Amino acid sequence: MLAQKKSLILPHPFSTEGGAVLKAAPVAYEEYGRTDGPVILICHGGLSSHHAAGKFADTDLAPGWWDGLIGPGKPFDTARFRILSLNALGGMYGSCSPMTVDPLTGCRYGPLFPTITMRDQVRFAASFLDALGIEKLWCMTGPSMGSLHTLNFAAMYPERIERAVAVATAARMTASGMAMHHLMMNAFRADPGFQAGWYAPGVALGAAKIIAQVIKLYYTSEALYKTLCADTVTHGPGAQAQRAANANAFIQAGLDTAVAAYDANAFIATLSAINTHDLAEGFATVEEGIRRIQCPLLLVNIDSDHEFPPYAAEEVSATLNAARPGQATTRVIHSMWGHIGCIREPEQLARHVSEWLPGCS
Repeated sequence: MLAQKKSLILPHPFSTEGGAVLKAAPVAYEEYGRTDGPVILICHGGLSSHHAAGKFADTDLAPGWWDGLIGPGKPFDTARFRILSLNALGGMYGSCSPMTVDPLTGCRYGPLFPTITMRDQVRFAASFLDALGIEKLWCMTGPSMGSLHTLNFAAMYPERIERAVAVATAARMTASGMAMHHLMMNAFRADPGFQAGWYAPGVALGAAKIIAQVIKLYYTSEALYKTLCADTVTHGPGAQAQRAANANAFIQAGLDTAVAAYDANAFIATLSAINTHDLAEGFATVEEGIRRIQCPLLLVNIDSDHEFPPYAAEEVSATLNAARPGQATTRVIHSMWGHIGCIREPEQLARHVSEWLPGCS
């Protein structure tokens, strides 16, 4: 399946929770499947792009990150549905962000881009759907940050969504996750090349390679390192040195490619927004915030994910099912990949989604 890059400009100025106004805000997206089918909205992980499926050319090395779920005969069936994959507000891949040129100044926003929240990102997605004339979603889904967008959209716009699938998720951002995000943001700010956010665009900062290695540590698991870096070495003279070399090679593999698209300001804007994720914001309790979700909900977490462990999904499910029995279903993916299992385990995820979605099993 060949993918095509698309974009539009929001027809109306977009206002953030903090009162900033973004005029002529661009939205980058991809579209797959039937143009007249029920609509599924896909939302990406925080540091990922909206390239969820297919290839741009047959010569591309790999397809989009959820290609195992999107396509003819797959759970998100392009023969049945109109599938949209959206780049989030603040993202690094074409939607309005610090990388965007401010139409009022003719210069990129850079560090002057307004602080945004998770709820801003969700309202941005709603504005995108409005611009396309889409009133209701058959389903909304996504991994990691995309799952947080999904939960918030279902809570904020219950009348606009029929069902939701949240993968690697929780009702609010975890304390350890927020701390890790601050570590990454602080690393960028401490880089001499950051220059208070006025670095040369398109040039990867030195801190980016450190952050990319931290990501490989935090978002995976000890079991992965043991399997790939240690268990492959037979005991003998120098064995431990070889294991150490393997671990170093693993965290450094593909660094240049990984950081090529990193933009420090967009990185900071995105992580700051993720840190605001809290379904209880504006409500007396987290349970009250969660119960705004009215649609059927599938929550899938990964057993080795220490950012969003399975119990985080169970908390959401238990709250919903206490009020409306059977509304929420939880499933667990078994993986060495930790948080990254949300895109590294397509077969398990496809099975859970197919069994749950109507007309797919």
